[in-house]
Amino acid sequence: MSVSRRSFLALAAGAIAARAAGENRPMIIDAHCHAGLGQEMSAPWTTRADPEVTLARMAEAGIDRTIIFPINNTDFERPNHEIAEICARYPGKFIGFAKHDPESESGRIRALLKREVESLGLKGLKLHRLPTREVLDTVTELRIPVLYHPEKVSNFHLIASEYPQVPFIMAHLGSFASEDWKEHLAAIDVARRYSNVYLETSSVVFLKFLEKAVKELGAEKLIFGSDGPEVDSRVELYKVRLLRLPPADEAKVLGGNILRLLPPGSV
Repeated sequence: MSVSRRSFLALAAGAIAARAAGENRPMIIDAHCHAGLGQEMSAPWTTRADPEVTLARMAEAGIDRTIIFPINNTDFERPNHEIAEICARYPGKFIGFAKHDPESESGRIRALLKREVESLGLKGLKLHRLPTREVLDTVTELRIPVLYHPEKVSNFHLIASEYPQVPFIMAHLGSFASEDWKEHLAAIDVARRYSNVYLETSSVVFLKFLEKAVKELGAEKLIFGSDGPEVDSRVELYKVRLLRLPPADEAKVLGGNILRLLPPGSV
């Protein structure tokens, strides 16, 4: 089918306008996603997290960057190298965080994390266990943020006041899948009390607690995340859209806040 010169010029102008609009819009960053291989084969989330799935959803949803880190392993030296390799394989798409276990890797974390940040280019740390002083002293030295999925929200009282210079991001508004809705309330209270604590939005089933968090704390305290690829980033992004925030506030939640916490040159 032929296209007239006038139609072609109109299409070209539309494409240029769309591209310009895309370049001018605020950046969207998914701050919570898994990638790479796990040591267990018992469930999808312990076996493999495929970055290609994440990339396809990013393209469809308009997500510009995604923070990735390993799925659960007993030792994280190899998985953290894998994260750095994935970031290098897809330049401009992923931001890598290291992951460590403060208990099983005790005594090794400072040396490992310094190498992962300074040599591999990872930009933060993901935790599932209460960080030790070894961990916290190291992230303070490296000036990187910590994304922590807490065993209980009250753990943040033990770390936020002791290390006020460390940005702590509380995963899942304190309770994965809203399993304990009272923990959402506790999370809002913790974020109100400590200026260095932020709440991440992934896998919150009860949307009213996201609404409550942004109403009581302001958009500056919320950070968009998906917990992908097992949780769909397209759905999690739409949940933030449903908050119907003013454009400037939505831009903070979807990317501006995490950009402030990442080390310079992360994107």
